Amino acid sequence: MEVVVKPYLFLRQVFGVNKVVLDLPEEANVQELLQVLRCDYGMPEKLNVADGQLIFMDGYKPVGLTILVNGYNIKQLQGLYTTLNDGAVISLFPPAAGG
Repeated sequence: MEVVVKPYLFLRQVFGVNKVVLDLPEEANVQELLQVLRCDYGMPEKLNVADGQLIFMDGYKPVGLTILVNGYNIKQLQGLYTTLNDGAVISLFPPAAGG
């Protein structure tokens, strides 16, 4: 199945693109998607910034990373075990910074 991952803010710089189209096995879930993004696309656990570090992941658990599947936060679904469907759009929002 094919899904689209849209990184936002400075995650776009990390990925180097505005979207990533992935071919995943049927019934793949968010946890499996994150494994692919970390292994094949170099998504970091944390990112060094001027005032310290922004932490996205603790192992395979999202910490500062907000993940939406088709516009719904995975916290309101089945978390990391949210099953993805063909054509799903996954939005990744890093922790906001600024003042």
